[in-house]
Amino acid sequence: MFTASLDGLFPAPAREDIQRALRIHDSHPKPSILDIGTGSGAWCIDMAKEFPDADVVGMDLVPVKASSVPPSNCHFEVGNADTDLATTYAAESFDLIHARSMMQGVKDFPSFFQNVRRMLRSGGVLLIMEGRLTTWDEDHREIECKEEGQPGFSWFRKMIYHMYETLRTKNPNMRLMYRVTDCVRGMGDDVWERVDRFDLYIPIGDFDSPTSKQPFCLIRGTTISALSPVSPSQRLGGKFFAQNISMLPESLRPMLLSSSLTPGEVDRLALELKNELKEPKIKQFFQVSYLNPVP
Repeated sequence: MFTASLDGLFPAPAREDIQRALRIHDSHPKPSILDIGTGSGAWCIDMAKEFPDADVVGMDLVPVKASSVPPSNCHFEVGNADTDLATTYAAESFDLIHARSMMQGVKDFPSFFQNVRRMLRSGGVLLIMEGRLTTWDEDHREIECKEEGQPGFSWFRKMIYHMYETLRTKNPNMRLMYRVTDCVRGMGDDVWERVDRFDLYIPIGDFDSPTSKQPFCLIRGTTISALSPVSPSQRLGGKFFAQNISMLPESLRPMLLSSSLTPGEVDRLALELKNELKEPKIKQFFQVSYLNPVP
């Protein structure tokens, strides 16, 4: 889904930094990549194929059941990003550290960022991707969660509202997930050469939006306000996103039931969400933020 939306394995604005970081140098002839919270391992496997001269490591809380056979330059390890980074990986071990959709599980943000900075080699790249549990309109304004029957009500917006509230009760630092940029920049002026952020807006469903803003709206702190149609890669990503969303109520059923929803309300949410995705009444976008600090 994200690969389709990005038209690649990482956002285009970060491509030059990543390709430079993964070049072979005399000091370390074999570049190294770490993917924290690797999940299925698909990103690691694809990166290992795209950069065959690099060593690629995927780390997750549980043993990885790889989505396909990994190449010889890719392997997986079990570890906890909150507690194991300091003891598992030496200083200046990696040229690229990637962390996607895993910050909601991090309870000690300062320790996490200090560790990844310690683990990066000079000229290395940290690439963090997180999605905010809310939705946005065509002008990139946040959509308020409405009650059923109110104008602009969305079953998807209702679902992710309950997801956020449940996660917030389990991890009080969830609020920091929306302030990752501030956390990284707050480490000190001498820690990073620069901290870039890129926001990608994925359509929730397969629809055209001739007034949508540029796919990446922030580049090195400069807001791009020019309007352009939703790109083909965004539309494809939106189609895949909708397919994944339609299965979420069932996979997230225990989480939703631990919120204020009853079993009957979860059943109805699953049904209405599938109907909504087939015929969206409002155009919504899911925001994915990529943070790209360079030491």
